[in-house]
Amino acid sequence: MIQKHILIVGGTGMLAGVTSCLASEHLVTVIGRDQEKMAKVVRQNPETCHPLVVDYRNEEDLSKGLQESIKRHGPFKQVIAWVHKDSGKAMQLILNHSLHADVLHILGSQTNPEHEKKALNISEHQTYRQVQLGAKQDGDNFRWLTHDEIVHGVIDAIEHSFDYQLLGQLVNKRGMNG
Repeated sequence: MIQKHILIVGGTGMLAGVTSCLASEHLVTVIGRDQEKMAKVVRQNPETCHPLVVDYRNEEDLSKGLQESIKRHGPFKQVIAWVHKDSGKAMQLILNHSLHADVLHILGSQTNPEHEKKALNISEHQTYRQVQLGAKQDGDNFRWLTHDEIVHGVIDAIEHSFDYQLLGQLVNKRGMNG
C-alpha cells in the first residue's frame, strides 16, 4: 500500500489525537515546538510519524523544514494546519510547499473565515477547506471544546469534504464563561 504524506501543523497539542490516527495509516510530518510533546506523539507511531520541531513563526526555519520533509518523504498530499492568525506568513508558506494538497485549515473561534481565505494565495491544484472551533453549551454556560471533541470534529471534516465546518457554536466573548 502506498501511503500518502500528510503535514500536520500543531499536531502535538490539541491535534495530537489526529496525528496518531493518521500516522497509523500514512506518513505524517508533524510540526510542533515542544520537544517533550513531540516525543510523546512520535512514540505512538515511530515508523510513520516524523517530527519537525520548529516555531512556524520563524519563516526561514519553517521553509527549510518543509523542504527537507518533502525531500525525504515526497510531496504533501494533505495538510491539517492549526496556525494562529498572528503567525505572519506561516500559513502562506505552508500552502506554497503544498501545491497539490488537500488543505484543512483549523481556525479559532474569533477568526473571520472569509477574510482568512481571501488573505491566502491558494493554488488551483489545492483543495482549501476550513474547520472553525467554537464552544459547546453546558447548561446555562458555554465551554471550550475538549481535545477529544476537536479530534473527532477534525477527523469528521477530513472524511467529509465540506468547504467549511463549524465545531460547536460561535459565541461572543461575553457569552463565554471560563
